[in-house]
Parts: sequence; structure tokens; C-alpha cells
Amino acid sequence: MSKYVYQIQGALETKQGKFLGLRVLVCDVNYFDSVDVPAEVLDSETARYLEFRLSITAEAINIQSLPVEIQNKIRTPIGRWLDQWVLDNFYGNNSKHKDTNA
Repeated sequence: MSKYVYQIQGALETKQGKFLGLRVLVCDVNYFDSVDVPAEVLDSETARYLEFRLSITAEAINIQSLPVEIQNKIRTPIGRWLDQWVLDNFYGNNSKHKDTNA
């Protein structure tokens, strides 16, 4: 796995305030892209918490200002999801097509 970094840019939500996911910038030495990570990546409790925080503030949510436990519940699943996304989109992951008879 190649090393990459990411930065959460903000939350995605409907006009009605339903939390849809997070927009994330991802880059490594050779590639740079923006990706929308779906809310389903997070556990339902964390997604509801983010939706609540979005509903009570007019400003963007600063992930680093959230309690450490919440940060971990956001960053850990996003990291796992991005690992696969980076393999598929930056490097054309061929493991799905690997010949099992080889």
C-alpha cells in the first residue's frame, strides 16, 4: 500500500439537513483528487451526531475540535474506506481480477 494523506474538507448534506457524507481531499506523491465518502461508512451513532452538530451550527464542523472519541469514530472508518479507494482509483487495483488458479 502506497502512503497517502487526506484532509476532510467538509460535510455533505441535503437541503433538509440530512447528513450524506464527507468531502475529502486525497493525495500521494503522484496523485491528487477529491472524493465524497458516503455517510454509510460511519456507524449510525456517529452519523447522527454529525447530523445533529450540522443542524445547530451555521459554520463548518472542525473535526479536530470534536472529542477524541468522535474523531476516532470518523477517521478510522474513513481511513479504511480510503485505503481501498486509493488502491482502486490511483493504482487500478487488479486484485479483484486476480487469477486464483495461478
